[in-house]
Order: sequence, then C-alpha cells, then structure tokens
Amino acid sequence: MKTSASGNTVYLETTIWYNAEQDNIHITAKNVTGFHTTVNGKLDSKRGHPNLYMKLAKCLRDAGAPHPDIAPDE
Repeated sequence: MKTSASGNTVYLETTIWYNAEQDNIHITAKNVTGFHTTVNGKLDSKRGHPNLYMKLAKCLRDAGAPHPDIAPDE
C-alpha cells in the first residue's frame, strides 16, 4: 500500500470480478488482510450500491472481462 506525500491519500491495488450466479461484483485489495467485499445494483440490498456497481461493471466490460448487462444509455 502506498500513501501520498501529504499522507491524506492511500493508493490501493484492487482486483474486481463478476459472479454471474450471484449478480455481484467482488472487490479485493492487495496486501490488505481480510479485504474482500461485494457490491450489487439492488437498492434494497445490504450490498446494494447501483452507482458503484455500474462503474465497476463498465471497468470490467472495457477490460474485456465478464460483466453484468449494461444498458446502452449508461
């Protein structure tokens, strides 16, 4: 993990992948013990964060990795 010169910013190397069965995007951070979480696009879910979910989905799509469906207008 790297910190900015001011010490106010931490740079995390993250890994993301899509699990189609769960319709979740998984997020892990390198060298951060226990950092594994998921996000989905459902507002009523504990893990729901539609904005972040779609941003990560587009990252996966743009990298050629499996990703959830993305509406043409998003």
